[in-house]
Amino acid sequence: MVLDKIFKNSKGEFVSIIDALFNKDTIKNYIYTLAEAHAIDLIAKTIAKCEIQTFELKNKKIEETKQDLYWLLNLQPNLNENGTMFMYKLVTRLLTDGTALVLINKLQKTNLLYVADTYQATNEILKSKTFGDINVSDNEGNSLRLTKTYNSNNSIYYSLVNTDLVKASESFKDNTTKIIKAIQKGFIRANTDRWQIKFPGEQPTMIDPKTNKSISYDEYKEKLVEGILSEEDAIILLAQMFELVNLNKDNKKDLTDFEKSFLRINSTVAQKWNIPLDVFFGNRTEKSTGNSDFVTFAVDPYFEIIEDGLNVSLVGKEDFLKGEYVQFNRTNIVHKYVLDCGTGIDKLTANRFSRNEINKLLRLPIIDEAWANEHALTKNYENTKGGEKEDG
Repeated sequence: MVLDKIFKNSKGEFVSIIDALFNKDTIKNYIYTLAEAHAIDLIAKTIAKCEIQTFELKNKKIEETKQDLYWLLNLQPNLNENGTMFMYKLVTRLLTDGTALVLINKLQKTNLLYVADTYQATNEILKSKTFGDINVSDNEGNSLRLTKTYNSNNSIYYSLVNTDLVKASESFKDNTTKIIKAIQKGFIRANTDRWQIKFPGEQPTMIDPKTNKSISYDEYKEKLVEGILSEEDAIILLAQMFELVNLNKDNKKDLTDFEKSFLRINSTVAQKWNIPLDVFFGNRTEKSTGNSDFVTFAVDPYFEIIEDGLNVSLVGKEDFLKGEYVQFNRTNIVHKYVLDCGTGIDKLTANRFSRNEINKLLRLPIIDEAWANEHALTKNYENTKGGEKEDG
């Protein structure tokens, strides 16, 4: 099973989902934790796969370019991570901790970006914060403590802390943990056999058939329990005068209560992160608007927050006011199969999109031909000037 080794206990050992649910000594709300991880993973992967476009002033015009900044943000932010890995780590850290710190190490010819694992921030409110006691790590678990202090000139600080939301989440997690424990106890109690031995009159003297010696009632009970609970075939020696009754045979329970609790917890977590349920559970239909709602309400706010930080720290005020900027390309969030886009391609062509502009939207190769950059307007689209129509 996929979930057999997905959880770790307090000792760092992998445990199965069954152990996670039924280990009464170390039980935690792994269902909630897994739901939170799934929600964050959905958002982080969606953002990380998007290209970051860079627009710079060239020949007195703002044009999309692929220069050093493009390479830094999309391909190689540092020597050990590519752009997708880096952005996934940044978004995951931001959504998990509510804050994230990006370090900018300025070299002579380029910059290197790193996401800090841990750090200490000063408590300035009206002045820029400074950051120290910083730890960074790679994907193999190697870590490094930095003695350098960073500030707004060489770092990007993100913060999303919502105290009320955090309190509500912790309260929900605690309450559902209690519910899971109650369901667990009920399940175990209902599915544990409880036996009763009936004997008319006073307790008889019992003889061990192997030794032909008398044995106590407790010894006889142990022999019965050993036979009843044996995982192998066993024969239970029961005198004719005794009646053995299973008190729990009609109280068996299945995992329905767990399934309901699982769905309730996951649905609440999805609501917290503004993720439509059909996207969260992966059961979208053709008419579903889940993907659009997911991007609008769950992903777009983080696009804006991350873009703001990149523009402030990597583009700068002077160049930004000239018109230069960076932004995520949101057009390719949902995979587009070219044969399903025929009608849309026709509409874009009729509305003066060039072949190469459409190819870019579809992630197809750019065509090195003059005609592929031409902009055509069909006769169905006309401009109005002074009350008269002019053909395009």
